[in-house]
Amino acid sequence: MKKIFYIMLLGVMVITSCKKEAEIGGTAVKDMSGEWFLRYSDDGGETWSDYTHFSTYNTASNSTSEMWLDDLETFWQMKGKVSVDFTNKTFSGTDIENQYYDSQFTIMDGKVLKGAATAPASGAKTDSLYFKATFSDDPGAEYILAGYKKTGFLEDEH
Repeated sequence: MKKIFYIMLLGVMVITSCKKEAEIGGTAVKDMSGEWFLRYSDDGGETWSDYTHFSTYNTASNSTSEMWLDDLETFWQMKGKVSVDFTNKTFSGTDIENQYYDSQFTIMDGKVLKGAATAPASGAKTDSLYFKATFSDDPGAEYILAGYKKTGFLEDEH
């Protein structure tokens, strides 16, 4: 009886060891997703903030046609879904419902530029994020948000 048990156990081990492991992939918008450090400025070039933490990430549908923009409540309390042109790494949206409080915002000229930024402290090459935003609770004002993708180097953290 013990021999039968060991033979069956060996058979199970052989079968399970031959299974192909599933490949772990990224999200649909992984080339546009990440943690960023952005500065807000106006169209006249006046900077309104030091670097603030910002995040872009996939939606639950995990499609290449939309993603979340989220300032993690660090400056304007802005969080909403934008439309994405994944091929050109651009994004935009009009009258986006803000998930942090009752307001809307519009995103224009959004783009992720691969390898176009240099982190200020380490000098490491990284991606750049740029877009313009207007907010329903600040009519007539247009803000420019621009910065770089988190490098992982402590000296680049803000």
